[in-house]
Amino acid sequence: MPGNNKIPVINSTYISKILNGTVAVINVHTDKVDFFLNTGTNPAETATIPALNRVYVADLSDGTVSVVNTTNQSVVETIVIGTPVAAIEADLVSQKLYVLDFSNGTPGTRLHVIDAETNLETANIVVGSRVQNIAINSNEKRAYITDFDEGLIVVDITDEFVITTVPLFNLPHGIAVNPNTNIVYVTQLESDSVTIIDSTNLSVIDTLPVGDGPQWIKLDLPRNRAFVTNEGDGTVSVIDIVTNTVRPTTIPVGASPLTLVVHEAEAKAYVYNLGDGTISVIDTISESILVTLDIMFSDGFDLGETRAWSATFQ
Repeated sequence: MPGNNKIPVINSTYISKILNGTVAVINVHTDKVDFFLNTGTNPAETATIPALNRVYVADLSDGTVSVVNTTNQSVVETIVIGTPVAAIEADLVSQKLYVLDFSNGTPGTRLHVIDAETNLETANIVVGSRVQNIAINSNEKRAYITDFDEGLIVVDITDEFVITTVPLFNLPHGIAVNPNTNIVYVTQLESDSVTIIDSTNLSVIDTLPVGDGPQWIKLDLPRNRAFVTNEGDGTVSVIDIVTNTVRPTTIPVGASPLTLVVHEAEAKAYVYNLGDGTISVIDTISESILVTLDIMFSDGFDLGETRAWSATFQ
């Protein structure tokens, strides 16, 4: 019958509280915290596979990935990676997870491939030495990984090998990919810029100036926008991804904004502000602040002891 194969909507944002072992679950309709999940010791980035009603939380200290059932918001399994992990992404077509070892100049860093149906590791690929973040383009069957030393690492996720590396020299960090145009966007910390790359020929199209210390970048495809957190000046830059131009004014948020996620169906972006432990909720249509949530340190956790990675899915 029609509608039987409809992918469920995950209507929560999951904000990890590192060193605290919990993940805040925020309702995207009300922008209020529903509850906290207990995961590993130092939860980091998260990924989702909506068809399986699962959210996956990487852990920096335990070397694990916690599997969360989004229907009852409970941890149902723990996948042991064996090394600290921070970055994680999902391929919704193959229902595979791609988990990056946390590295800080260590050669032999690996990209772990996990079958989400079985939660078993099926392969691992040696990549980079100072890897930062990962984005998947299911249409191209590729993973794109930023590396402080090497630039942009391109991985074939069908045959599971590194295709090539695009040199980038100014601490490439955040990454997003447009599956409709095969355009990759990379923040570069040292040059306060976003580099735009055509993945069909792996050439740099343009480099756009943004704010001070750009960290995360996420796309809002219905509105043809990219949102960039600028940790150094407490703002979010907005890029028109049709014209590849930066909006003339930035959005002021909290202190030291770090991670950023977009919920396209709700037309909202969630910014975690590292400096003051708040979450700024942005209306991606008006490009203005809807509300600021002061939840990260409500349990008495001292500022400076906690960082957070966040993710929201639809």
